[in-house]
Amino acid sequence: MSPVAVEPPLVAADEARGGGRASRVTAARFYVVVATSGALVMALEILASRLLAPDFGNSVYVWGSIISVFLGAMALGYRLGGRLADRRPSLAALGRLLLAAAASEALLLLAGTPLTHALARATGASSLGTLLAATLLFGPPSLLLATVSPYAVRLAARDLRQLGDTAGRLFALSTAGSLVGTLGCTFVLIPLLELRPLLALLVAVTAAAGGLALGRATRGQRVPWALAVALLAVAALTAARPEPLPPGALYRGITPYQSLEVGETPDARYLRSNGTLQGGMRLADGEPAVAYERHVALAALFQPRLAHALLLGMGTATAGNYLQRRLPGLQVEYVDVDPVVPRLAARYFGFRAGPRTQAHVADARRFLLVTPRQWDLVLVDVYVGLSVPFHLTTREFFAEVQRHLAPGGVLMMNLAAGLDDEFSRSIERTVAASFGGVRAFAVPASSNVLLLAGPGATAYGPELEQRARSLDLRWRFSPPLAALLATELAPRDDARGVLLRDAYAPVESLIPVGRMRAVDAERWRELRRVGGDAMPAHP
Repeated sequence: MSPVAVEPPLVAADEARGGGRASRVTAARFYVVVATSGALVMALEILASRLLAPDFGNSVYVWGSIISVFLGAMALGYRLGGRLADRRPSLAALGRLLLAAAASEALLLLAGTPLTHALARATGASSLGTLLAATLLFGPPSLLLATVSPYAVRLAARDLRQLGDTAGRLFALSTAGSLVGTLGCTFVLIPLLELRPLLALLVAVTAAAGGLALGRATRGQRVPWALAVALLAVAALTAARPEPLPPGALYRGITPYQSLEVGETPDARYLRSNGTLQGGMRLADGEPAVAYERHVALAALFQPRLAHALLLGMGTATAGNYLQRRLPGLQVEYVDVDPVVPRLAARYFGFRAGPRTQAHVADARRFLLVTPRQWDLVLVDVYVGLSVPFHLTTREFFAEVQRHLAPGGVLMMNLAAGLDDEFSRSIERTVAASFGGVRAFAVPASSNVLLLAGPGATAYGPELEQRARSLDLRWRFSPPLAALLATELAPRDDARGVLLRDAYAPVESLIPVGRMRAVDAERWRELRRVGGDAMPAHP
């Protein structure tokens, strides 16, 4: 049987009009569209996490939902693109599909944030709600972008004997575009631009690719070209118009790790991470505006020779500032994975690097692995809302912390939701198993509980009360150490909760999503008591 030849309509049409040069121009347009579509799919997938994180967190459920939706949409897009390519095999038809993708991206640009808020409220930000939100918001554009691959194969195939080679070249080109889109979005665009300009750029590039595929603005292409121009105008106008900050907001931006916002009232300043209130500072005196940050003074009671402190998780740096104002000579080192956090702490919250204060940009566990130093206090405050790095919850991690405690040193941890949920009980059990015991202190008028463990946390008896009164006279803690000591919870003998290990730490399934929302609202009310009526209501 003789081989079947397939004449590509895009080449045939252009050769009929202009010969070989027109064919080369069309081929160039075609290859640019294929590579660009690959870049757009991956850029959209990266940005999906930034749109969902403030309401749904940044857990494995969020990424699992995003990846699943994109894979499912791409499978449907391949099928749809293959059928349409056989019916209408033209580059212009592919351009119209790309314009439809740009229109669905424009919906994300104009209404993505309020839609995400509404879906989170309606579903309680559950794991199924995350999957639903990812499907509704990102399913349509990723499906339409996926139609490019089968269209490309259909339009480029001339001879069935070379179909495999043709498909291989096109998939390689598309994948190379995906690589550029992933690296460019992750390492270049996200550190430079806010979410709105990023989405506007996505719309503009998709619309431009659609226009490139359309080719000449002939009479039959007037409506698609008008749509392309309209989408480009929407993207340009939206990107050029500064996104209004919420009332009282001083800064808002996204980083490779989170969305951050700094806000201010006449009396207080605060930091939010992925929509969750992380900390606050009173403007009058720079003191912490969130109660648990004052309770870190308990470390000075259990380690009276406190001279070197390591704070894993920097936030506003107000907890370290609070200790340093009262403990002459105390050296504090902060570790935070996000390089933007130390800059915000310096600009808005009074952090000053110097001989007594340093900030390290690193993953907390990695930092401990590579340094031989020891500290009198290691404060672990790296869990923010629904974003919990599992490798900082395990027995192996706490073993690493224990290795870095000086003689008489203490580990301190903040659990925002108290000890009544499965996640907090699992942390308590894991810390107790790692250190041979744990002490818990409630923060009055708050759900927070502070855990203390380590060599310095084993002392009991009346000498602690005596020491508390003596240190209060010398350092004037507020609230007094004697009052903090009285908040200790009775020891519990039960072993409820999961013993978290590197091999098994299902923190995403343990975190009480509804409870964490309530905790954030509670902390927001706490800050409002400092900030007054000018403080915005909880989002």
